[in-house]
Amino acid sequence: MNRSATPPLGNRRGLALALGGLLVVMAWAGSFGAPFVFDDIAAVRENPTLRAWGKLGEVLAPPAGLSVSGRPVANASLAFSYALSGEQPWGYHAVNLALHLATAGLLAGVVRRTLRRPGLREKFGAAADELALLVAAVWALHPLQTATVTYVMQRTEGLAGFFAVATLYGFLRGVEGERGGRGWLVAAIVACALGMGSKEVMVVVPVMVFFYDRTWVAGNFVAAWRARRLFYAGLGATWLVLAACLLAKGRDGSAGWDAGMSVTAYALTQGEAIWRYLGLVVWPARLVFDYGTELSINFVAVAGVVVLIGATAWALVRRPGAGFLGFLFFALLAPSSSFVPVATQTMAEHRMYLPLAVLVSAAVLGAYAWLGRRSLWLWAAVALAGGVGTWVRNLDYRSERAIWADTVAKRPGNARAHFNLGVALSAGGDKAGARAAWAATLRIEPAHVGASAKLAESLAEAGRAEESLGYFETAARGGRSDGVFLNNWGSALLAAGRAAAAREKFTAAQGRLPESAEVRFNVGNVLVALGRGAEAIEAFRAAVRLRPEYGEAHYNLGVALSGAGQYGAALTEFETALRLVPADESARRNVAALRAYLRK
Repeated sequence: MNRSATPPLGNRRGLALALGGLLVVMAWAGSFGAPFVFDDIAAVRENPTLRAWGKLGEVLAPPAGLSVSGRPVANASLAFSYALSGEQPWGYHAVNLALHLATAGLLAGVVRRTLRRPGLREKFGAAADELALLVAAVWALHPLQTATVTYVMQRTEGLAGFFAVATLYGFLRGVEGERGGRGWLVAAIVACALGMGSKEVMVVVPVMVFFYDRTWVAGNFVAAWRARRLFYAGLGATWLVLAACLLAKGRDGSAGWDAGMSVTAYALTQGEAIWRYLGLVVWPARLVFDYGTELSINFVAVAGVVVLIGATAWALVRRPGAGFLGFLFFALLAPSSSFVPVATQTMAEHRMYLPLAVLVSAAVLGAYAWLGRRSLWLWAAVALAGGVGTWVRNLDYRSERAIWADTVAKRPGNARAHFNLGVALSAGGDKAGARAAWAATLRIEPAHVGASAKLAESLAEAGRAEESLGYFETAARGGRSDGVFLNNWGSALLAAGRAAAAREKFTAAQGRLPESAEVRFNVGNVLVALGRGAEAIEAFRAAVRLRPEYGEAHYNLGVALSGAGQYGAALTEFETALRLVPADESARRNVAALRAYLRK
């Protein structure tokens, strides 16, 4: 019996999927070494609900003010990453990459099954497997995706993308007449509901499925509704999940019509944003981590987008297949790139996570329709080139300093990028570089409270107390009034010889930080400067009660006691200070002097 040398189709498909998955993992391997940046830090380190994995109610109710606030499914996924690696980034990157791989697999399934539907299988059906795999590979390996996959907190975008494609895949399996069709439709509704709990961009997914049904399954909206009204009722009900999430703890007005940004200006800025995204799809050479909050109105760009939207509307009527792709592209961008301002970022590359799949599908299918099977090798080469680009782009994420330096180089007018570069430089010990970055921040945005406070504190630490005071005042006018800030301000005032003003700041800081030994210590210092030694003794005693191992406070208490003639008590404090800080020569000399004096 003769056996064919060609492996069965199922085996070839599995081998191709495995090879594609391996290439994706290789391209994204560099992401595992990327540290937490920007919103990652607060969402992981300042999010106590991640540590409550056994208490589902807490996990699904993240605190306000974080990127996962009002997004319970996203927060639960972070809790899972925390269970994997604690505060080590690799567990978070691993889940991001796993989601990306799973979404690519589902995308391949959606494309393959779509190409085998009536109206498409005559032209594409014979190569449906290859075309689907190439669409998924080009999409998954594209460097533009680093904004979602490598940046941990875009887990929200990755989850929304996964659940959106899962919803469409479940719908397709449900309408193809296979066994378990109803179960697949229920699974689609569940996926949509989970997506609504991941990110608000999921709002368009029920409409997306309805348009898909009209275009490739039922033929028109009326037939789609009549055939599957219960399904669409369930799909529409998932909007209630989104509404509940929006009513839960929010993200401090970062998005929406009350976000403090002009709706018109934001919408017009999206003209330039969309054209920039399209350019990056073709040539992803200048990817930007953070575009900042700059508004840029280019009426030529806006007019171009309007023409594209008009062409999409025309195609929906005259060429439904092409029109559906155009509609899908704009619909997926609409929640964040239209008339609902996202005040924290006017442009963002992660918004192209799923829209990129639409453009890649159109390009791959268009090339096949024109060149036939010859185009398959072209797209395989494009996918490999994209993987190399992704590997290179991940090098920019190797450290906070690297990614912010890259961002500043590409967006020099981005105040937030300069500020965060300063934070990264300061953490790395480059204090002068940090001050330069914060000064650049203030040149762009003179009222930047964070930069004023950081620059003030850094100047004071460098012994430039007088120079720092103006920046402290600027930060205070901007609303900065926490205890640490007031304590640092008081220290600068004291160093500048303004003891009375310093005492006022230390007193205010003590009210905000009643358990701070450092604040009590500084209160003692300013009282000494004001000649109020008895009160200073009590302040220093309060400091050592709060922190018994505070060597400097013991030393200053000894000085104050000695000044009051309490030599025995002073000796005890100097001895304690020397025990805690054996290298303190001043304490050693004072111990020797007091012992000699008391022996007389």
